Amino acid sequence: MLKVKILATCSHCNGEAYQPIGEAEDGQGHKYTRHVPCPICEGSGNEPKWVELEIFVKLLQQAVCPHEHTTYQGSMHFSAGDVWDDIQEVCDDCGAKLDHPSLVDFIKDEN
Repeated sequence: MLKVKILATCSHCNGEAYQPIGEAEDGQGHKYTRHVPCPICEGSGNEPKWVELEIFVKLLQQAVCPHEHTTYQGSMHFSAGDVWDDIQEVCDDCGAKLDHPSLVDFIKDEN
């Protein structure tokens, strides 16, 4: 079984890189949220991951797909006064989730 090492979205911070730790006050008295780098990815939003060769090939196919046919999947949720959704855009041709950074984004950033 062959595996390839890739950079994936950090599973701890979900790619956000910095996490809020509390509120502070600046010199003028304005409140702001303080952030620290994620302890897993150290603020990069990425973490190395080993994937099987078949999965890597699928990621490469998603990278070259033009994503011409997409649909939205998920729904809205309401609980205890909070409203949120898990709606995400998905390519019908290759199955890529277009709302999250992926190998496609890293390849495009390199060019």
